[in-house]
Amino acid sequence: MITRDALRRLAEFQTDDQCAISFYFQPTTPVDRSHRDEAILIKDLVRAAQQREGKQQRENKKNASAAAQADLDRLLAMADRLDGNHSRAKVIFACGSQGIWEEFDVPAELERTELIVNRRFHLRPLLAVVDDLPRTLVALTDRKRARLFDVWMHEARQVEDLSDELPRRGRSDGFAGYDGGHAERHFDNEALRHIKHLVERLLERNKAGEFDRLVFGCRDEMWSDIEAQLHPYLRQSLVGRFTLEVATATPDQVREAAEALLAEHVAGYQQGLLREVLGEAQRNGRGAIGVRRVLESLERGEVQALLLGDNLRAAATECAACGHVDTRTTPQCDVCGKPTREIEDVADALVGLALRNAAELVRVKDDAEFERAGNVAALLRFRADQNTPAKVAS
Repeated sequence: MITRDALRRLAEFQTDDQCAISFYFQPTTPVDRSHRDEAILIKDLVRAAQQREGKQQRENKKNASAAAQADLDRLLAMADRLDGNHSRAKVIFACGSQGIWEEFDVPAELERTELIVNRRFHLRPLLAVVDDLPRTLVALTDRKRARLFDVWMHEARQVEDLSDELPRRGRSDGFAGYDGGHAERHFDNEALRHIKHLVERLLERNKAGEFDRLVFGCRDEMWSDIEAQLHPYLRQSLVGRFTLEVATATPDQVREAAEALLAEHVAGYQQGLLREVLGEAQRNGRGAIGVRRVLESLERGEVQALLLGDNLRAAATECAACGHVDTRTTPQCDVCGKPTREIEDVADALVGLALRNAAELVRVKDDAEFERAGNVAALLRFRADQNTPAKVAS
């Protein structure tokens, strides 16, 4: 599985040569069991890239492309083997000159199968599968047992099973019911101890960065006791709760219940964030709209969250020396004066900049107002142009 930390590490990679390979395989419904259509498509993509690399190597008289050719040969050899589980897509990042070959299985929700050879890894396609699927911890609990599940990329895996034995209840309530009341209080105290034990383990996992979102599975009568014990960090991660029996729930049932809550939560969060960004931009506050304005904010480190639409298309150039990205097609960089090169996908440059600056990435789908705003916007942490002495004094 691919994590946001892995994405950030890949985004920071850069090579002086055109030998960073990004390969995305999106399985399709095969016409027959041979899966020949998929294998032929992959081979065509690889051979076209090999021809381009061979031409570049001859023109530049460099050996850098030799490493890329070796990686492409390895991809070509894999073409007939990428026909197994059609519920999973395959993503490969490679750079032979730097000893990099990383493979990831992701949900089969990519736009298409594609192969890109460049100075940086091409990361935008992953936005479709990572943005909507935050890593989630599900705590399925009753009064004495808790099962913790890691839900990620349409899979649920049990990671811990906690048990706290409750006292056995006697048959008699004793004189005037005293023993019965005492036993009931003891039983409740032990159940509360189990809840506190569970919350402590959740907090430990939260501090270790093991999940982004938290979901509970419990009966209604338990929720008030659980909610009262939650640490503020856990409340920030909390998405909601559902009801399943701890002893009999299967991983698939847990995943389905958690993903239903997550889908509702993500949709509401994205719409709320979009409204906030557009409102801040209209009053000249912490909102940026349009490719040029967002690029400037990213390069200044102002961006807290980057919002991207699927239909973003814009021309841009990148400086080969300092990495400055500009929406104007100028032959020389405005920052350092070195030559620039054209960027085929400005959205990919935006994604890379956002990841390198630890900004949140948000995919906005099918929103007419966002389309009119240019399919790109950002919520800012601050605005450098408003941090002047006069602004601060006011």
